[in-house]
Amino acid sequence: MLQEAKVEFVDLNHDDIVMTPNRLKFTRLAELALPSALLRADLVVSMPKLKTHHWAGVTLSMKNLFGVMPGIYYGWPKNVLHHAGIPESILDITATVRPHLAIVDGIIGMEGDGPIMGTPKHAGVVVMGSNLPAVDATGTRLMGLNPWRITYLANASGRLGPIAERHISQRGETIASLAKPFQLIDHPSFARLRG
Repeated sequence: MLQEAKVEFVDLNHDDIVMTPNRLKFTRLAELALPSALLRADLVVSMPKLKTHHWAGVTLSMKNLFGVMPGIYYGWPKNVLHHAGIPESILDITATVRPHLAIVDGIIGMEGDGPIMGTPKHAGVVVMGSNLPAVDATGTRLMGLNPWRITYLANASGRLGPIAERHISQRGETIASLAKPFQLIDHPSFARLRG
């Protein structure tokens, strides 16, 4: 299909790498290795599923950007970034890549031991916007969680975009009318993510 449509396909894990200054420096990484195709793109869109994450709490449009980081440089599953700090790496990647749009697919999300071992969860929502922290904060609220208690979202506020509900211009249905509590891993550290 790609050949018929004359669409270029690039495996970002194995693309040529361009060392790019880390714009935020939440980690100690002075530069980030980015795929050259990503830097040539006219439009960068993060398209994650709405799901919980056993380390980050939630994985939405900002955490989804781990997928653009080349495994040939960072390892699998991006071990260098995990060791640099997951919340910190999420912030640095988002600030450096600067995506234009996020579209979060929450029609069927994932709860519990996400992002891989979780359980499908019907939420029936799609969240989209041009400011990734605002999109992720809204997605977090739809999951019945508090975005101020997700480390990378709390740290994004005032740096990368708003997460306070009163600062987010929302269109469509209300969060209250669509929110469905997602299950979390049964561990005391995750209990704080609610309320």
